[in-house]
Amino acid sequence: MEKEKDTFRFVIITGMSGAGKTNFMQKLEDMGYYCVDNLPPVLIVRFADLCWKSTSNTRHVAVVTDIRGGSFFDALPQALD
Repeated sequence: MEKEKDTFRFVIITGMSGAGKTNFMQKLEDMGYYCVDNLPPVLIVRFADLCWKSTSNTRHVAVVTDIRGGSFFDALPQALD
């Protein structure tokens, strides 16, 4: 069985202004997540790949992006596959 600390977790938080993204990110930080705020959607896949390949001990990562990124999200589901 895989140990919890070895599991890579990548969380994407998005929503409209005032939806609580920052509060949720702060809770994740309290839980030990490395968090990045306002990451442009076009960089999410590249950032996830860098985190996955990293030799650091950071295995829990979260990114926050504003839903107003609009068309940037169109290709995201395919890129995450």
